Amino acid sequence: MVALSAVLLLAAGGIGFGLGRATGPDAARSNGFTVTGSMTVSDCRSRGYNDIHAGAQVEVTNQANDVLGVGVLESDKGYCKFKFSVSGVPSGEKLYGVTTGNSNRGVIWKTEQQARTEGFHLTLGD
Repeated sequence: MVALSAVLLLAAGGIGFGLGRATGPDAARSNGFTVTGSMTVSDCRSRGYNDIHAGAQVEVTNQANDVLGVGVLESDKGYCKFKFSVSGVPSGEKLYGVTTGNSNRGVIWKTEQQARTEGFHLTLGD
C-alpha cells in the first residue's frame, strides 16, 4: 500500500510539473524581447497622414508576414511625435518588420540584433 501511494504521489507530481512548464508558442513569448521605437510625422495635420495617430496599431512581423506582436502608438512630446513598445516578441527570426498606419506605408525590416539594440525610429514626410 505504501509503495502504491508513493507511485501515485510521484505520478501526480510529474503531471503537475508538466502542466507548469511553458511550451509551444506561449513559451517563445515569455522568453521574447521588447521592440521599441518612435514615429515622427513632419505634418500630421496633413490629410495624407490621418492614419498615423495616438492609438494606431503597430505590428511586428517576421519575413513570412506572421504577426509576432502588436502595440499602439502613444503621444510623445508633441502633436506629430509618437512612441511604441511591443513586448513578448519571440526571438530567433531572421528578420523583424514593423508597420503602422494603412497598408501602403510598407514594412521596415531589421535583424534581431538591430531590433533589440536600435529599435525602430520611423519618419514620414519631409
